[in-house]
Amino acid sequence: MKRVIDAPSSSLLVIGGGLAGMYAALSARKAGVPDVTLLSKGRAGGSGNSVVAMSVHRFAPDAPGLREEYRLRFRASSAGIQDPEIADFFVEHAAGAMEALKSCDLPLHYRTLPEGAGQYDYLACCDPKQGRILTQALRSRIDADSGIRVLDGVTACDFLVEHNRIAGVLALCGEEFQVFPANAVVLACGGAGNIYAATSNTSDLTGDGYCMAARCGLPLRDMEFVQFYPYRIYAPRRADIFPDIFEHGAVFRNARGIRFMDTPQYPKKELENRDVVARAMFREEGVHLDLTGCSMEYLERECPNIARMHRDFPDQPLLVRPVAHFFMGGIPLRQDCSTDLAGLYVCGEVTGGLHGANRLAGSALTETVLFGGIAGREAARFAASPAPACSAQAVARVMDDYPVSGTDDLTGLKRRLRQVMWEHVSVIRTRSGLEQALQELASIQAEFSACHPADWKAWLQLRNLLFTAEAVARAALQRPESLGAHYRIN
Repeated sequence: MKRVIDAPSSSLLVIGGGLAGMYAALSARKAGVPDVTLLSKGRAGGSGNSVVAMSVHRFAPDAPGLREEYRLRFRASSAGIQDPEIADFFVEHAAGAMEALKSCDLPLHYRTLPEGAGQYDYLACCDPKQGRILTQALRSRIDADSGIRVLDGVTACDFLVEHNRIAGVLALCGEEFQVFPANAVVLACGGAGNIYAATSNTSDLTGDGYCMAARCGLPLRDMEFVQFYPYRIYAPRRADIFPDIFEHGAVFRNARGIRFMDTPQYPKKELENRDVVARAMFREEGVHLDLTGCSMEYLERECPNIARMHRDFPDQPLLVRPVAHFFMGGIPLRQDCSTDLAGLYVCGEVTGGLHGANRLAGSALTETVLFGGIAGREAARFAASPAPACSAQAVARVMDDYPVSGTDDLTGLKRRLRQVMWEHVSVIRTRSGLEQALQELASIQAEFSACHPADWKAWLQLRNLLFTAEAVARAALQRPESLGAHYRIN
C-alpha cells in the first residue's frame, strides 16, 4: 500500500474544477473564508462538462407571467419526479443569482423577453457559445484571488469522517496519497457520462462524487434518469448543436434521406423533448444534420463552429447520434446544499432532485450559479467552526479495501463496462437487458476485485464507474414504467 502524507489544512475544501466548484470557491471567499483549497482532477476551468458545454444559461425571467410560464415548463419536463420545493426555489431565485453574476463582469451576453412595459432577462450565453470562454474567465478570477489555492491533477478518493462530521478528504496527487484536512467540504465534481461508450462528457466524469457520498452512507436518488443528448455531431468533427437551429431551417434526416421527425407523432419535430428526439434517433440506422434549408446568416452568427464544419467538409454528411449527457439523479439537493454528513455541501450535477425525470435545456449552467453560490456561502458559515483532526483510524477505514498495487491494466474492464451499459442501459431499456447488464457488471466487478492495479487513478475511476453503473442499472430495473429519460419497452 502506498504511504499517505498530510497536506496543509484548509478552512474550506472544494472538490471540482467546473463552474459549480469555481462559483462555490468564489462565493466562500466573498462570505469571508480566509483560505479555500480547490481540488480538480483535470485543470480547473479547462476540464469537466462545463468546458464543453455551450455556455447557455436559461432561467425564469423576473416577471410574474414569464416566470409562471417557465415554472410550468420546468415542472412538465420533470414528469413529477423532482422535489417540488427545490424546483420552486430554483424558479424563484435563479434570475436573482444571474443578476448578481453580472457584477462579476464575465463574458456573458444577456437576452430579454417583454412583459408589460418591461424587458426581462431569460438567457445568458457567451459569444460564440463555448463553455471554455466562461470557465477560463472564472479561472482567471480565481487565480487572482490569493485566498484560493488551486491544485490541478488531484483525484479526490474518499471523505474522512470523525464523530459524524467531515474532517477532510483523501486524495491522489500523482502517485502519492495525501490527506487534506478541512473544516468543511463542497462537493461539485459532476456526473458520470463515462459509464457509457458514447458520451458528450469529458473523460474525467466517472461518478466520483456519487461513490464518495454513498461510501459514507449518504443516499442517492433518481439514478435511473440519465439524459441522452440528441444534438451531437460526431463526424467529420465533434460539435454540439444549439437546438434553436431547428427554428431556422435545419432538420434531421436518416440514412434514406427521410426527415423522420416530421410526422404527427412529433408535433414539435426536432424540438421535441430531448428524450423523445434521442429515442427517435436511436431507432434509425444513421442520422445526419441537413443544413440545406438553414439560414446561413443565422448559422454564421449563432453556430460558427458548425458553419465552419459545413464549409470545410461540403461533401461529407454531418453525422449525429444521441450520447450520454447529464445525470438527473444524485445526492439529494437541499435549499442550503447541506447533506446528512455535517460539513459536507453539494452542488451541480452530483446532486439529484432538481430536474426529476428529465432536465430542461439551459437549466444546468444556471443551477451551477445558484447552488454553487449557496454551497460556498453555507459551507463558509460551517467552516467557521474547526473540524476534529483526521485520525489514522479514519484514513485506515477508507483505505481498507484498497488493494496492493501491481501490474494489472484495467483498460479492458473499463471498455467492457461502457459497452455493457450502452447496449443494455442506455436510450431504450428492457427487463432482460437490464438483468443481463447486472450479471455482466457483477462479472466485471469480480475481476476488478481480484486485480492489483498498475495505475491508481485508473483503479479509482473504475471503482467509481462500476458503482455508478450498477446504481443506474438497478434503479432502472426497479422502475418498470417509462418516465422522462428512463424508457422501458417491457
